[in-house]
Amino acid sequence: MSNGKFLPISHNNLPARKSMNIQTPIVNEKNDVSRLTLLSEDALANELLRDKPSRLLFAEIVRRYQKQIYYHVRNLLVSHDDADDATQNTLIKIWQHADQFKGESKLRTWIYRIATNEAINLLRKRKPSIDFNEAQPEMADLITSDVYLSGDDIALKLQKAICYLPFKQKLVFSLRYFEDLSYEEIADLTTTSESALRASYHHAVKKLEIYLGVLG
Repeated sequence: MSNGKFLPISHNNLPARKSMNIQTPIVNEKNDVSRLTLLSEDALANELLRDKPSRLLFAEIVRRYQKQIYYHVRNLLVSHDDADDATQNTLIKIWQHADQFKGESKLRTWIYRIATNEAINLLRKRKPSIDFNEAQPEMADLITSDVYLSGDDIALKLQKAICYLPFKQKLVFSLRYFEDLSYEEIADLTTTSESALRASYHHAVKKLEIYLGVLG
């Protein structure tokens, strides 16, 4: 990785030529930043497949996905501080394990898988006895007390209702409803069949309708 320092280029005694395109490393870096910004997700994934990510490539990944990662893990963890920790841990893992991305899934699917695992690790750390087949209704209290949460009354009620879903249903609902991932992407992320995911999402929606009715 570059340390960000560049040696000065001397223009003395250059041979006279009609057209010479002399670019300093700073200009090259700016061009690389612009190029990476314009890449599609598939093209960005191909850049990652070529080699360990450069500082600029990693910066572009952070620019594109940091907010998405945060909001995804926030839906799972509720707490802003926990979501912030999980986001930072996810970005570190992306940097450290970039060579594990093989292009067998979409780049964002691979990133969401890492983020989901970091959220699960944090939940286990906070509550070693956690049962992911059960709901964690105590998380609903965090929504009321969290000063970082904002939204209208309906949005906050939905967030509270989601806390009454078992974790697996919460994950499927969040990925489909909030993150707009396809069932194919979620199946790849969770190693679950699409038919099972559709059923899980359907059950989650039905439960949420009941919980929202109770919360009034």
